[in-house]
Amino acid sequence: MKGWKLLGRNKIAEEELTEKESPASSTKVRITKALITLSDVLRFSGDISSEHVALGSSGIGIVSETQANLFGLEKGKHVYIEPYKECGECYNCKRGEFAKCQNFLVAGEDFDGFLCDFMTVPNDKLFVLPASVSDFEALFIDHIALAISVIDKLNVQKGDYVTILGANNFGTILAQLLIYYQAVPIVLAQGDEQYKIARDSGIYYVLGQNDSWQKEISSITSGRMTDKVVFIYDSNIPIAKAFSLAAIGAAVAITGVTSKSTAVSFSQAIKKQLDIHCINNGFGNTTSSINLIANKAINLSHLKLDSSSYDAVPQTFSKLAEEYERNDSVYETVVDLI
Repeated sequence: MKGWKLLGRNKIAEEELTEKESPASSTKVRITKALITLSDVLRFSGDISSEHVALGSSGIGIVSETQANLFGLEKGKHVYIEPYKECGECYNCKRGEFAKCQNFLVAGEDFDGFLCDFMTVPNDKLFVLPASVSDFEALFIDHIALAISVIDKLNVQKGDYVTILGANNFGTILAQLLIYYQAVPIVLAQGDEQYKIARDSGIYYVLGQNDSWQKEISSITSGRMTDKVVFIYDSNIPIAKAFSLAAIGAAVAITGVTSKSTAVSFSQAIKKQLDIHCINNGFGNTTSSINLIANKAINLSHLKLDSSSYDAVPQTFSKLAEEYERNDSVYETVVDLI
């Protein structure tokens, strides 16, 4: 079992990986595709601390070895692997409240991610994919699961206006999901490319960087502004903008597929008495995400993506790190492992 393991700042190498799961409760999976996200790039460049593990934030594969008589996970099944593990040691885990784990372990950060040939995976972290879900779509299940968590935390209702600061791939997915739930997203895009992707994805209210966001949102909402705001951490928009655009007493979600550090002043949030929520994972929403994709609730065809082969992973990381240094953002990269 080999994979691209992080060895230090800007240093990655293919190494043998150690299987740590018990064979009695695990299944061996041949990884077929993996997703490199901004989180992986920041771990590679040392901007986010990480264990020396194989990188790769999301992955899918084919069952290669399994226990006898394990219904549903027979050899050859196409599966998605949930990228989180409960710590099993905190107060909530010991009470069986795993969704409230205080120390979630994350693939590619705390344990080996998906840039490897094989993985031994706990059976409860494997989800069989229906034929109607493509490999490409399956790689974004975690994005959709996180979007569900955001919508649940904000208690979004039919007809609610929701301002989204950031039109990267996650922001576009979140906006589409809000439309599916009959809410009204207002997406704020940085750059012409993000603006076009959001509009092509069927989002009606998209504001570009040259628009007056305050004025336009006020016009759309008849002067009320929005009571629900989502700030995407991965965007290049200052978080203070989220506070300035929120209505008095609004709920503001801070989220994204990475956790890069940034300076934050809460003076305006306190003045407006904002209700702030921080959401960093979609734990428990995997099945719902797969169903949403299968039912064609979200169109992922317009997302901006790069691609790479397994052998080109070191060069890909170096290129993405340089791109992030120049532009403060990168798009996800799909890695084909077979």
